[in-house]
Amino acid sequence: MKKILTILALTLALCGVNFASAAGATEPKTLGLMFYSDTCSSCKVLDPKLSAVKPSFEGEPILFVTLDHSNDFSKSQAALMARALNVTAAYEAQRKASGFLLLIDASSGEVIARISKSQTEAQIKATIRGTLN
Repeated sequence: MKKILTILALTLALCGVNFASAAGATEPKTLGLMFYSDTCSSCKVLDPKLSAVKPSFEGEPILFVTLDHSNDFSKSQAALMARALNVTAAYEAQRKASGFLLLIDASSGEVIARISKSQTEAQIKATIRGTLN
């Protein structure tokens, strides 16, 4: 995971992006992978809750990523993103489903928790916070 992030940072640095100057820049401790599809009714319930909760984690070591399964192109992009983040095993186990957020330990690739549409914003926030402590 560190190797991939280092390569990504070096590539972006060559393009003029300087992560060191970003306020509070850290490596992610947790990855929040949203398995999403345009036709998913659960996504339509969960997505606004996540949008409301995400800003409270500004500056925290969590990276939120949407893995879109809406069409063939977005599915192939999601698979590439999972590979780049070194979470292929977790992705492959869930790739045919949508409407949830997996919280994954960024260093090990292990799934820590699963967030669904039935959880309240407060429960979602507490679950995410628990992965960062």
